[in-house]
Amino acid sequence: MLFQHIWAAFCQALGIGLNGGDLTATQMGLRAAVIYLTWLAAVRFADNRLLGRYSPFDVVLAVILGAVLGRAINGSTPFFETLIAGAVLVGMHWILTIVSSHSHAFGNLVKGKERLLVWNGEVQRVEMRRNHLSDRDLLEMLRLKGNVADPRSVAAAYLERNGEISVLPHRTPQVIEV
Repeated sequence: MLFQHIWAAFCQALGIGLNGGDLTATQMGLRAAVIYLTWLAAVRFADNRLLGRYSPFDVVLAVILGAVLGRAINGSTPFFETLIAGAVLVGMHWILTIVSSHSHAFGNLVKGKERLLVWNGEVQRVEMRRNHLSDRDLLEMLRLKGNVADPRSVAAAYLERNGEISVLPHRTPQVIEV
C-alpha cells in the first residue's frame, strides 16, 4: 500500500504518461536527474575498455546531455524546459565532481578505481578475469603503453579508471664507472 503511494507520487513527479509538451520544467529536471543517476550506475558496471579515455562519469553526461539538448534543437520537446533539464545535468555533474574530489570513497563509487593487473612481474589472474582481459589483451596493452613485451619485466601495471593501462617497468640498476 505504501509502495503504491510512493510509486504514484514518483510517476506524478516525473510526469509519467504525459506527452512531451505537457511536462513542466520541474518534471523535465527530475527526469534528467533520474536518467543521469540511472545511466551513471549502468555505465559504471560496463567494461571500462569500451569507454576509451573518458571515465564513465564523463561519458554519462556527454551522452545524456547530447540526447536531451538534441530534442530542443529538433523541437520534439519544449525549448526552455529542455534547457533547464540540460542545466540540471551539468549541475549534477559539477556537484558530484566536487563531492568526489573531497571524498575518496565517493570518487571510487562514482568514477571507479584502478585495478592492479601485474605486480613484480606476476600477472594478477583474479583481476584479469574480473576485468574480462585475456593474456593477449594484456600483452597488447603492455606493448602499446609501456614498450614492454613480457609481463615479467613489469614492476606494476594498472587498468586505470578511464579504461587505459599504465605500466611501470622494472628499473635496471645503472652501473656508473668512476
